[in-house]
Amino acid sequence: MIKIRCQRFRNAEEKTLRISGSVIGNKGEKVLETTEKVYTCDVLIVDDDEFNLRVAGDILKEKYSICTAQSGDETLDFLEENLPRLILLDLHMPGIDGRETMRRIQGNEKWKKIPIIFLTSDSKPETENECLVLGAMDFITKPFVPMVMLSRISRIMELVELQNDLELKLEEKTEMVEKVSLNSIMVIANAIDAKDTYTSGHSSRVAKCSAAIARQLKWSEKEVQNIYYVALLHDIGKIGVPDAILNKPSRLNNEEFEVIKKHPVIGNDILKDIHMIRSVAEGALYHHERYDGRGYPFGLTGEEIPYCARIIGIADAYDAMTSNRIYRHRLSQENVIKEFEKGKGTQFDPALTDLFLEMLRDGFDVTKERRAVNWDEELASQSSAMLSKALTEYTADIQQKESVDSLTGLSTRNHAEAQIGELLGKAQPGALMLINMDNFKHFNDTFGHIMGDNTLKMFANILKEKTTPKDVVCRLGGDEFVVFLSDMTDRQEVTGKAQDILDTFSDSLEKMNCGNAISVSIGIAVFPGDGKNFEMLYNNADKSLYYVKKSGKNAYAFYSDEKPRDKVHNTGTDLVHIRTMLEGNIKEAEKGVFKVEFEDFQRIYKYISRSVKRNHQQVQTLLFTLFMDENESLRLNFEESMQALELAVASSVRLVDVGTKYSSIQYIVILLDTDIDNGRKVADRIVKKFYQMYGGRGVVVSYDIQTMLSQSDGE
Repeated sequence: MIKIRCQRFRNAEEKTLRISGSVIGNKGEKVLETTEKVYTCDVLIVDDDEFNLRVAGDILKEKYSICTAQSGDETLDFLEENLPRLILLDLHMPGIDGRETMRRIQGNEKWKKIPIIFLTSDSKPETENECLVLGAMDFITKPFVPMVMLSRISRIMELVELQNDLELKLEEKTEMVEKVSLNSIMVIANAIDAKDTYTSGHSSRVAKCSAAIARQLKWSEKEVQNIYYVALLHDIGKIGVPDAILNKPSRLNNEEFEVIKKHPVIGNDILKDIHMIRSVAEGALYHHERYDGRGYPFGLTGEEIPYCARIIGIADAYDAMTSNRIYRHRLSQENVIKEFEKGKGTQFDPALTDLFLEMLRDGFDVTKERRAVNWDEELASQSSAMLSKALTEYTADIQQKESVDSLTGLSTRNHAEAQIGELLGKAQPGALMLINMDNFKHFNDTFGHIMGDNTLKMFANILKEKTTPKDVVCRLGGDEFVVFLSDMTDRQEVTGKAQDILDTFSDSLEKMNCGNAISVSIGIAVFPGDGKNFEMLYNNADKSLYYVKKSGKNAYAFYSDEKPRDKVHNTGTDLVHIRTMLEGNIKEAEKGVFKVEFEDFQRIYKYISRSVKRNHQQVQTLLFTLFMDENESLRLNFEESMQALELAVASSVRLVDVGTKYSSIQYIVILLDTDIDNGRKVADRIVKKFYQMYGGRGVVVSYDIQTMLSQSDGE
């Protein structure tokens, strides 16, 4: 039988300790209520020696109330029902010694803040250090010296009192800060409801409904108040959703719904550090999860979903069913009941659904429910203007970030599509250019991603320079861009704009010593002839862009061209680069600055460049390009036609001339010591032989010729 000695001496004062805690658990069970606990004594003395207990008691009895225990087991049993202000703990005891007793005390949430002073007859420095390392606030050596013992205990008591006072003040300060934060967040929650035109008052109604369900579950009023707060803030993540999506007057498309689905995660990020309201972040994060696992954002099932979120999910669905939408009227009470019966066990917790169905059949009406909590209206009013401004700025910042590409500073696709759609809706004429960089991946791999990013930014600046404020310029992503030339439909004007973009980009690459390692291709569709909305214009411009890509790249094409062979312009641009390379940049090329796709041409180029320098010869360069004939839908074998072109070249030129594939549909021939007239004759002979061999089966061939002189002859 364990004996606990408790003595109360005169002047001993009863002390009280207030313990505060949260009140709502995972399933609504009571966790802890605010209580008051009475200190059993000032000092608990623990020593296995009866004489030491008596001596210590005599020393302390005039100033403190004391209790005693003679073992570690007795101490732990005592603490289960009693609370001392301080413990004097013998270090060396049979059974559970002082060290283990202290570890167990410190491992218990209820006891770990009780200050402990070790009692020991060992005065070695090592022992003193061990006591402090174990967590003791001090130690007292045996035999006890009354003055030393009283002094040390008094000092620790004062220190603990000071610490408790500071903690109390900190708690009060924290509570005040949380109260201000709570009022501030509620102002934001109300502003969120105002932000969404079609769900005005939604959060308040969901909060009232959730509180009503909690009352039906027989929760305490504190628990009801807590879930009211949680539900009131459940949609706060909508602060990160653009107004255009929240207030869209029709059903959302898949892309817009994906944006909406982000609001639970945003809400959790906003509320995760609010500790005054238990489960508040969980309510925001999980209220769109479904019991069958088909909800979002994580697809939790059954009881994996926090209990408060399951309640809010029901209240949220109820308000959606009983509120008018632009695309449907509110449901009748009868149809609401049918919907909940249908969703029992799939969308909703079955037990909670049964309870809520009972409430509905009993005539539940959320409009008659009272608000479950009263917050500081004056404080909320004072912070309302400031927070509304912050909300507006925050939302505007989000929309700004969503509308501007971070790398280039151009509009993003969604923003540009909305702008162009608005212009087209007003029947604003214009031309849409769909632009793609040629060989960008190879360029990135060759020159590095930093150079790649710089090139994208450089091209974006070109587009800005070549357009006006009324035009729309956007980066679709990666190496794709869109330009809508507002009020420009004249073919000649659009052609000039496209050519200007190609030439300026080419010149800029030359200055960067990148040669023709990269270029751009442009597909053009004109409103309204090529399409009456953004989607049609985009698709038709994309077809033209595809044609340019298949026809040699580094060019532009109009969707409305009558004949495919006339669609692609500027096929000689590649030859301009080659001519520049041979005439002015031979030394740079030999250093490896100029990059091409095919190794064969690199070897041939080195041979030709040396010949030009030695012999000062005239050089004609022919670039042959294969095109689809009028039937664009015809599936063509370009590999077969390229083989025919290679045979036509081989049978038409001299052994001293050279040629190679320049791309999948282009072939380059270099004619040494030949003037331009002879060069054209050779080219015509090659074209004639191609048609004789290939038979003109859906493919046409064209050529461009450039005269290239050595640098010394050019002078």
